[in-house]
Formats: sequence, structure tokens, C-alpha cells
Amino acid sequence: MTRRQRQLCLYVFGAAWVVLSGCASQVIAVAPRVNLGIYERIGMIELVSSAEGDLPQLATQKLMQAIQSAQPGVHILELGDESQVLESIKHDRLDFEAIQAIGERYRVDAVLIGQLEVADNKPKVTISTLLKSMSAQVDVEASLSAKLLETETGSTLWTRSVRGRETVAHMKLQHRGPSDFGASDPEDAYGKLVQSLAHQITGDFRIRYERL
Repeated sequence: MTRRQRQLCLYVFGAAWVVLSGCASQVIAVAPRVNLGIYERIGMIELVSSAEGDLPQLATQKLMQAIQSAQPGVHILELGDESQVLESIKHDRLDFEAIQAIGERYRVDAVLIGQLEVADNKPKVTISTLLKSMSAQVDVEASLSAKLLETETGSTLWTRSVRGRETVAHMKLQHRGPSDFGASDPEDAYGKLVQSLAHQITGDFRIRYERL
């Protein structure tokens, strides 16, 4: 029995045990819509993003962690950013022929690609009625989309997109100077937002529990 077959069997037996053990309380386990265990190895290209700095790398790591948390044991090969991968296979765009070439070059059965878009929102400023204090905050909206592509044919196996919002800064000022400052590091807030998006988008990879 191959590693893939063993993983699939353990996965099915585990789900069946949860179903049987939950019968008394009328709770059943529903298998994930997408079983990643059938792939020997999945290649992951760094997320494309409109954001600057290290946010694309952070989002890629959060997404990979969410996938492996949903289905432990999945083998993911980090391929680098899109430009590096395209250069390595001598292609200028990520079409189905490029996906096939990635499969041959890196020996992966599927490729995961995605995009993180961050909206540029204006700060909201609130001034107290007595003009003794002022607070400001910035709400950031972001969307995360992802696709799983089969390298043998280049066809899309799974795709999904999610949206979210997070406050990335909050500052309160009084007439004597600053008195409160929270989430001063935008990466802290972005991290929470990206982690939430990664959890949402990988819902199809997790076992769900439903009450009858």
C-alpha cells in the first residue's frame, strides 16, 4: 500500500469513527469537499499581492499553515514567487502550459496559486464633544483568492475567494499628549486579518460537523 493509499484509509477510518462516536448526540462528521491527500506533493507559489513589504510572504505562510492544519501530512513544496518560477520554466505567463511545465520541473502533482488584495482606506478620526481628546483608526479591507491546479492537464481543481476587514491602527490623544496607542505595528493587525482569511478560504479542506 502506498503512502497516498495509507493516508486516504486513515482519513476515511478517522471520519467514520467520528460519525459513529457522535451518533448518540446526533452529530455527524462530513468529509472535506477537497481531499489533498490524493496528491503526492503540492507546489505552492508565493501569493501575488498589491501590498508592499513582507505581507505577501506572511500571507503565503499563513495559508500554508492553515492548509496543513486542516489536513496534516500534506506535502507542500514552496516554489518561490511567480516571477522566479516562470523564469525557471522559461515561460512568460502562468497559463496551463506553464502549470504543466511546473509539474515536470518540480515533480509536483498540483500547484496552489493565489492573490491577496488590500484596499487603501482612509483613517477615521473621532473628536470628543468637549474637544479634549481625539482618536484615529484605520480599517483595512482585504480579499484572498486561491486556486488549485492539476499539473498533468493544467485544469483547475478548486478555487475560492474570501473577504475580511481589520482595524490596523488605533490612537487616542488628549490635550496633554498621547494617552493610548494600540496596534501601532501594522504587521500585527495584518497578521490577524491574513490569518482569518487563510482560515476561511481553507474551509473546504476541513472536516465539518453537523447536528441532525
